Amino acid sequence: MWVHDEGPETPKAPLPGRLGYCKAGTAIPAKSRELVQELSNMRVRDGSAPVPHRRENNTAATPALRATLLASALRYAERGMYVHPLLVGAKEPRWVNWEERATRDPEVIERTWGRAPFNIGVACGPSRLVALDLDVPHEGEVSGSPEIVDGMTMLDSLAARTPGARITPTLTVRTPSGGRHLVYRAPAGVPVRNTARTLGFCLDTRAAGGYIVGIGSVVDGASYVLEDGSPTDPAVLPDWLLTLITAAPTPPKAGGAPRRADVVARLREMTRQGTREQRWAAGILRSECDELAAMKRPGGRNNRLNLAAYRAGQLVAAGLLDQAVAEEHLTEAAQAAGLGVDSPREIEKTLRSGMTAGLARPRRMGGAA
Repeated sequence: MWVHDEGPETPKAPLPGRLGYCKAGTAIPAKSRELVQELSNMRVRDGSAPVPHRRENNTAATPALRATLLASALRYAERGMYVHPLLVGAKEPRWVNWEERATRDPEVIERTWGRAPFNIGVACGPSRLVALDLDVPHEGEVSGSPEIVDGMTMLDSLAARTPGARITPTLTVRTPSGGRHLVYRAPAGVPVRNTARTLGFCLDTRAAGGYIVGIGSVVDGASYVLEDGSPTDPAVLPDWLLTLITAAPTPPKAGGAPRRADVVARLREMTRQGTREQRWAAGILRSECDELAAMKRPGGRNNRLNLAAYRAGQLVAAGLLDQAVAEEHLTEAAQAAGLGVDSPREIEKTLRSGMTAGLARPRRMGGAA
């Protein structure tokens, strides 16, 4: 059973049958912080890739952090949820094909989290979950209504406007930023998809094709924790929420590959004339492409393309980039790096894998990659 957030104490090594978590936003010990910093630059790897060794002065912190994350991953599996490793100290998947490899097999979980303190991803599709991601606004982001200041108040507003609606208590996780994940069971036989701000201000959903960050995960030195008083199992998604989610408009699909001149012109226009967030997103895309194109030597290029596509997909999901433009630029950067010489489909396969994963995790200005 997960332990509720009971105060500002620092994380402890888990006792048998219990998990100890720090209060949302509370800094973890210096040794754990050093470990996260040292390993947070790990790129997306396959399951056989080696994990960087920690420094000797982190030997005390590593077992406690790893044991906490392992215990949490096992708790999810016991409740029928499929988990997969995220990069240490980050929210990005460690595995390219994370949804296919997500597991609830205790032996696989113990072997995976026994290697390093990987953060936890909970795959919503295989787990039959629908999660409401109630975010807090980034700097300069406003709703246009004084009553709606974040994702939670947006959800309250939706419930107030819907006859007979109530927010059913369910498994609730506090995020380091101060937001919440409300985790529900998906109804049988009804396809539910991810949404990005289509329901309202600071309100996204994660369903099939998406994942949420699990309890015990550490990002920027702070932990995801079970909210005080929260149930430890998901409730069934209420009908009124199901109706809102399934009725949300579908984002337009990308068309065919545009001409190079059109790509350059559209990206230049976004960089110079778009909104502040669009200019920021265009700058990230250009930076990712420049770094990828500069990798002339074999080794790591395919993983770098996957990571660049993932980050671009996050911005596409947030409505800040055009998917066709992003894919065209990434393809050209991959070709410049020497990928696709023997197999042109190598680029397409890797790009689509990273893009699909990114589309499940929208990112806006000020949010972690």
